[in-house]
Amino acid sequence: MVWEMLLYMYILYSPDWHYRSTMPTFLFLYGAAFAVVHAFLRFGIGFKVHYVVLCLLCIPWMYKYYIHTEDAAAKRIAKWYVATILVGSVCWFCDRVFWERVSRWPVNPQGHALWHVFMGFNSYFANTFLMFCRAQQRGWSPKVKYLLGVLPYVKIEKPKTQ
Repeated sequence: MVWEMLLYMYILYSPDWHYRSTMPTFLFLYGAAFAVVHAFLRFGIGFKVHYVVLCLLCIPWMYKYYIHTEDAAAKRIAKWYVATILVGSVCWFCDRVFWERVSRWPVNPQGHALWHVFMGFNSYFANTFLMFCRAQQRGWSPKVKYLLGVLPYVKIEKPKTQ
């Protein structure tokens, strides 16, 4: 989860970063150091707080890209990004708070597992939206298409150079 957020931060912030190798090097070293420390210390709530802080650091740039995007289908992907993180968070929260009561039900809704499913879709929607935005910045004429009429993806048509 942390690596995905670091990648997301790189994608968001790299167009405006002046030193090309500094940012990816820092993010890689930061992620590796966090992974090693987390492997030994097993952060409980600290891991969750760290993840939330990384998510919050991405919100201003995500919003910047959202307001500069005119394509309705791309904006819909960004809305799915927000919806999946909210629904996933509710599933996780309900599982944490009500696990004792829910575990006695005949069928357990598995809130933590649903959290992972929604966060998987969340990561997909975030990166798909950013792919659209980056292609648009580079003048590559991105279009949102749908796999089987359901799952959005970005088709990019780069201009032919002579």
